[in-house]
Amino acid sequence: MINLVTKDWCFDNVEAILFDKDGTFIDLHYFWGKMTELRALEVINRFGLSDNLFSELCLYLGYDVNSGKMLSDGITALYSRSKIIEIFRRNLTQFGVDTTDEVLVDIFDKVSEDFYKNMQKYTKPIAEAIEFIKLLNQKGVKLGVVTSDSVESAKMTLKYYGWDELFEVVIGRESSPYTKESGEPTKLALQKLNVNPQNTVMIGDAPMDYISARNAGINKVILVATGQINKCKLLKTCDFVVDSLSEIRFN
Repeated sequence: MINLVTKDWCFDNVEAILFDKDGTFIDLHYFWGKMTELRALEVINRFGLSDNLFSELCLYLGYDVNSGKMLSDGITALYSRSKIIEIFRRNLTQFGVDTTDEVLVDIFDKVSEDFYKNMQKYTKPIAEAIEFIKLLNQKGVKLGVVTSDSVESAKMTLKYYGWDELFEVVIGRESSPYTKESGEPTKLALQKLNVNPQNTVMIGDAPMDYISARNAGINKVILVATGQINKCKLLKTCDFVVDSLSEIRFN
């Protein structure tokens, strides 16, 4: 076991660490910005909407085309995929689109399939986070990923960058019938790693990660301000927030 230490606090007896993916060790704005643009274009094509609606549709999906940033209060930051689709379906009614969640799932799946064929163009690692993870691996800490993305896409990312040996388990949205916020996917990761939640730390970039951890019985949660939400806002959810994972030391 190791201790995680910053200038302000310390987590003792850490056996395992679970990581969110996007915004935590993958540049969320670049990755999900490109994904959102492709989703908006497919919606325009599928329903015969005006190209002029592109920027507005991206905003509804939580991405500002002009700034190139995902919105901290956008639906992608706040909700799981199923909830995003439900909200977006309601938004589309104002453009005369009467569709179903199932149709939007099909659109999202088609975009994802095309997206991941060229994944290397859309994925940028957060360098300090990857260095942190590699050091943890060298220390023998058990590591896992708990993401709202699919297991397939998460594993493709890890394999592409040669990180697949760093993580013992990858839990995605299809790993459990329950949402990430429920804590059930995180409990599944704990079971697969065979670790005690009291000796486990969850690291993410959003309140969703904090809620997921607490609902799984994990009390040690660190949020990092490298995603959509700044440090001040994250501190309203969690007491342990860093600007970068490079701030954390081991002893």
